[in-house]
Amino acid sequence: MNRKNNQIGWSGRERATLIGVCVAGIMLTTDITSVGVALDKIAQELNASLAGLQWVMNAYNLTFGAFLLSAGSLADLLGRRRVFTVGIVLFITAALLCGFSQTPTMLILFRTLEGICAALVLPSGTASIAYEFRDDSERAKAFGILGSSFGIGLALGPLLGGALTSALSWRWIFLINVPAGLAVLALAVSRMRESSDPETTRVDWLGFFTFTLCLFLFVYALIGGPELGWGSLKIVGALLGAVVFVALFILVERLQRRSMFDLELFRKPTFIAAQLLPVVASFGFVAPLIYIPLYFQSVSGYSPLKAGLALLLLTVPVSVVPTLVGRLAAHLPLRILLSTGLVLVGLGCLGMSGLEVNGGRAALLSGLLVTGIGTGIVNGLMDNLAVSVVSSERSGMAAGIFNTMRVVGDATAIAGAGAILIALTRSRLLDLLWGTSVVARDTAAGFANQVARGEINNAAASVSSAGREVFIQAATQSYVSALSNLLIIIACISFIGAVLILALVRAGDFFSAPNSKPQSS
Repeated sequence: MNRKNNQIGWSGRERATLIGVCVAGIMLTTDITSVGVALDKIAQELNASLAGLQWVMNAYNLTFGAFLLSAGSLADLLGRRRVFTVGIVLFITAALLCGFSQTPTMLILFRTLEGICAALVLPSGTASIAYEFRDDSERAKAFGILGSSFGIGLALGPLLGGALTSALSWRWIFLINVPAGLAVLALAVSRMRESSDPETTRVDWLGFFTFTLCLFLFVYALIGGPELGWGSLKIVGALLGAVVFVALFILVERLQRRSMFDLELFRKPTFIAAQLLPVVASFGFVAPLIYIPLYFQSVSGYSPLKAGLALLLLTVPVSVVPTLVGRLAAHLPLRILLSTGLVLVGLGCLGMSGLEVNGGRAALLSGLLVTGIGTGIVNGLMDNLAVSVVSSERSGMAAGIFNTMRVVGDATAIAGAGAILIALTRSRLLDLLWGTSVVARDTAAGFANQVARGEINNAAASVSSAGREVFIQAATQSYVSALSNLLIIIACISFIGAVLILALVRAGDFFSAPNSKPQSS
């Protein structure tokens, strides 16, 4: 009976592989967003400094992004199931160590280890799905479900983190990963099929070190730039170092017979589109996910709980839509669906840009919903696009490259959107306070940083009581204006991305995978 007619359904092995990778995906993405709500408790218990708290957040993202491509290539060499299993075991260990950390340094160190372990899990798991689901329509459905798991993890993180911190302790944010990881090992790993790239015979150590150092320095610069200043020696040095190492990486890869990263893939416009897509999508989702709650709390006066509930309009569609759109992918071209998703993200951001100090809530809420639907469409198709341009034997490398761009895209969106918001806030604040003695021009930048983070009342506390009311009004108007303009910029990025996807994604670039099932390893 033909599998395309879906009369047999997925085998037990296929379901186990998909469930295991999806649970792992939820676990990894939850760890990105759950820690933020617990930083105050961590600071109190471990006596952590502000810089230490920032690294508790960033250490995971930094190493996660830096090691993804290398881990994907390692999975192609050693076996995706083997690397996935080792990654899960080590991730459980790192989570346990995070949960029992006694100092900020210990917690940062084990969060770093967690990021490396997450890098082992994600590309090997994605490649395992690509290898297991050979039929195009079934693969699209599987990756749609995987996309939903990432959305669930991102949406669940703050809620789960807040609940565990309030009911038990911040340590349970990490300890909850232990039973989740054990469930993956018990229910899925034993059923997964081993696969690898038979033509990959050794580790490309030069490529591994040059690319990892390049990504480490680049992501470090993106994370530290808004805080340290883009002109600081550390940030400039990190960016220059990243350029040097990427040049060395390209040189090294050109000299390899079987390189870690097949540079010839850049001859395929669809491959280029697959790498641009997560960066564009991150601006449309991650930036509103971070900055809209600040607006709700600092301008609209929402409680953290109410702000979180309002944000469900953005996060719930991102969790649900990918599964639905995975079924549509069997009937409509990927480029049409992806472009439609980006257009919806742009329209949603334009709708949200109609913010006012004392109004515009309805437009904001409806814009969140439209943006969430558009992001859900894109998230449900991105992974499938990334691995469909290579043979299944090299899917670990393709998954590593794509997931690297996903993490880099998130870091770029956070840093870029933050820098734009601060610059726009500062410019507007200076205009509104021009001719007054409330804030001196040389201190406006510092106030703009606080206002852009939604800390309007904290900034006002540093202003003399006589000018405080004037400052609060100016700061609120500046923040709302800057956020509105930022959303318009993000909308433009999304529309440009939609045009590029239409132009770059071509049916001829997709690798024609056989529909027959591979033999068991």
